[in-house]
Amino acid sequence: MRLFLSGLVLICLALPVAAQEIDFGDDSSPWANDGECDDKRFSGPGMDRILMDIDIGRDASDCRAGYEAGLLRLVGEPVAGASGSGPAMPSAPSGPPATPPSTTAEMPAPVPMSPAPAGGFSAGGVGKTDRVRGGGVSGQPEVAEIVIDGIRFGDDSSPVSGDGECDDRRFSGPGMAGVLSWESMARDASDCAALYRSGDIYLWNEVEAQAATSCQAIDFGDDSGEYPKDYECDDYRFEGRGVAMNLRLELAGRDASDCSRLCEYGMLSLRDYR
Repeated sequence: MRLFLSGLVLICLALPVAAQEIDFGDDSSPWANDGECDDKRFSGPGMDRILMDIDIGRDASDCRAGYEAGLLRLVGEPVAGASGSGPAMPSAPSGPPATPPSTTAEMPAPVPMSPAPAGGFSAGGVGKTDRVRGGGVSGQPEVAEIVIDGIRFGDDSSPVSGDGECDDRRFSGPGMAGVLSWESMARDASDCAALYRSGDIYLWNEVEAQAATSCQAIDFGDDSGEYPKDYECDDYRFEGRGVAMNLRLELAGRDASDCSRLCEYGMLSLRDYR
């Protein structure tokens, strides 16, 4: 018995420190103990191909085993070697890719989702503004695109552009519209650029938002909204991977069960945290 306990202690000490700190939850998912992790907080070759919010924190044994074997990591967790923490992920196979990249057409650069560069606004409260040529799609003229502090604001193709409110969900602040959807991302450039220059909106940053969010201090309200207990948060006050596609200010504080659970597991943070 003494030898068994000694061996068990050595095994526990050998586990990655991060694995011992993660709240893996329980095994209440219908897909628990099937050899694949169904918790969408993780990523890697040990994941199931179909992931749903309902399985967050409910497939503990599979996810813990995959994490400790180095097949999984938390979404957003640095890969080993980049910062010296976290389990090592399997390396990609060497050699040329199976399908060589096409050289016949070049895809347009994506709109950046990263925070604005250090420095922010200038002394006068206005960031550096540039205009770049966008478009280039066959049959469509090129248009000038507003770029401030390295942020590409896109164009004015949204049906609600020009109303004095920012409908681009990448941003937060008092200048934001009361109805938000990812469909309007980078499609309300003039409104959002003007509000960004005036300091009425800022680029939402997940790391900063998580640091400023204390789930225990939030009054999540009740479940009187239109979509309670559907495993995604419909509360306008929040942003993140667990938040619904479309948000309306009138639903703030009316999806408590979903939002509080997702906050507990780090799947959302405050939208306006400054």
